[in-house]
Amino acid sequence: MKLCFLGTGTAGSKLMPEGTVPEGKRRCCSMWIDGDVVVDLSMQSFDFATKLGLDTSRVTDVFLSHTHRDHYCKATLLAYAAAAKTKINFWCHKDSLTRIGLTEEEAAVLNVHPIEVGDEWETAGMRVKALRANHLTPGGGQPLHYIFERNGQKLFYGCDGAWFCADTWEYMRANGDLDAMILEATVGDDAGNFRIGTHNTVPMLRLMLTAIRENGVLKEGGTLIADHIGGAIHSDKMVPLLDELGMIEAYDGLTLEI
Repeated sequence: MKLCFLGTGTAGSKLMPEGTVPEGKRRCCSMWIDGDVVVDLSMQSFDFATKLGLDTSRVTDVFLSHTHRDHYCKATLLAYAAAAKTKINFWCHKDSLTRIGLTEEEAAVLNVHPIEVGDEWETAGMRVKALRANHLTPGGGQPLHYIFERNGQKLFYGCDGAWFCADTWEYMRANGDLDAMILEATVGDDAGNFRIGTHNTVPMLRLMLTAIRENGVLKEGGTLIADHIGGAIHSDKMVPLLDELGMIEAYDGLTLEI
């Protein structure tokens, strides 16, 4: 799989459209897989994809983790739909539909697929599993993590959500063998931050990665990526900490293959 990160920041960037993103700041979370799949739809996602010269007409499927404004923008979804050669499949938790706010006319230009925790299906040449994320969106549906499997490779996408919910962890422990994992690192090294119930700190990641490795969730030599990071694109403080954990720090425009 080839990944391109269109945004790797936190909610602090949510009100900055493409033209006003300051140098050194991150856009909100959004990612491409193999040029035809988009995960999360931040305000800046489509504009940045265009700026990078990506072919937005190839997009066939869009996945939403949850409805917070730093992960979902209706205008971005409709921009991808308008550019695509085919009618886009849009996947989101079933209880998110009211907060997504599509009119009948807007919904008609998409194939809207409501999903639930535990669902597993095939689309875009991929096998997809929806897992419960430990995050809160009052009135906006259950936040989701995803496992994407294509051409024998398995990728875990986990932005937002602290630790793992018990059912998610047990599924990964039983069905791991992941080639790569994307884990959020919102809070950085602030071990006492009040957000530990919904976001990861670096000390939390240190504990989680020990269990991930010892329980065979990630293949030996698998790729670990830290995403959804506050602050500057290349933080002098964060990089050494993530290096110690064996993690790549995602940044806007990063492209890598797993």
